[in-house]
Amino acid sequence: MDISKLESFLVLADCKSFTKTAELRYLSQPAISKHIDSLEQELGVFLFDRNGKTVSLTIQGRHFIKYAESIVKIYQKSQELIRQIEDLNQGTLYFGSTNFIGIYLMPKFIKAFQDKYPKINVNMTVGSSKDLFKKLEKNEIEFVFLSHYVKIDTNKYISKPFFTDEMVLVVSSKNKLAEKSTCSLSDIKDQVFITKSQTSSLYKFLESCVVDVKFKKELIIDNQEAIKKAVVENAGVSIMSKKSAQLEEEAGLIKCIKIVDCDFKRQINLVYDKNLHITPAGQAFFDVLDTFNNLELGK
Repeated sequence: MDISKLESFLVLADCKSFTKTAELRYLSQPAISKHIDSLEQELGVFLFDRNGKTVSLTIQGRHFIKYAESIVKIYQKSQELIRQIEDLNQGTLYFGSTNFIGIYLMPKFIKAFQDKYPKINVNMTVGSSKDLFKKLEKNEIEFVFLSHYVKIDTNKYISKPFFTDEMVLVVSSKNKLAEKSTCSLSDIKDQVFITKSQTSSLYKFLESCVVDVKFKKELIIDNQEAIKKAVVENAGVSIMSKKSAQLEEEAGLIKCIKIVDCDFKRQINLVYDKNLHITPAGQAFFDVLDTFNNLELGK
C-alpha cells in the first residue's frame, strides 16, 4: 500500500475538499483523485461519498481512518528510527506528559538533552492522560510521563518509576495556618478546600487519602495555576506538589505545610508500549534521565 495515497486520504478526510487537499499536498487535483480512486480499488470499497464539490466519508471510510493514521505514523516513526540509527544529528523526539510534569519536571531534562544532542528536535505534548494515551495508540508520541494513580493497561504498556513527588498543604501567607510548619488533617476541616473536578485523577487520589475528612466547602477549579492564584488570595487551601508552589513560596505568597498524619506522595512513572521499539533519540533521552535519577529506564 502506497503511503502517499494514505496521506492524501487523511488530508481529504479532514478538509473534505479535493481542491484544498491538492493545495495542502502540493499536488494536482487529478493526482489526488487518482490516489483516492486507486486506494478505493485496492480496498474494494468506496471511502468517500462525492456530492458535487463536497465529499464526506462513507461508513467504510470512517472505520478505515484510524488504521490509515496508524500506518502513516508507524511509517514516519520507522523513518525517524532509521535516520537516528545512522547518527543522532537529525530527527525529532516525540513524547508527552501531563500538566504538572510537563511544566515543573521536564524542562531541566529537555535542556540537558538539548545540550547533549543539539541537532535533535524535541516535541513534547502536554495534556490529559486520556489524550496522551490516544496519541500513544496512534504512534504520535513514543512515551509519556504520568502519575502512578492513572490507570494503565499493564498487558500493553510498561510503566517504570521516574520520580517521587511530595505533596503538601498550600495556604496563603494571610491564612492563620501559615504560622504552622506542620499540621494534621483535622486542622484544615474548617477551611475551604480548592481542588480539581471529581472526574480528575488527582481528585480521586486525594479523596482516597482523606477518605474520613469532610471539609467546610469545596471550591472546584480545573487549572493548577488558577488554584494557586486562588490560594494566594486566601480563597481557600489546597494540596499540591511542593515543586509546583516553590516560586510562590519563595516570593512569600504561599506557605507549604507538611501534613503529618497522611503520606501525600505520588510516583511519577514513565510509560511506553511494550511492543514498540524506542528510537535512538528516545533511548538517549532515557540516558539523560538516568544521569539525574540513577535509573535504567527503558533498557
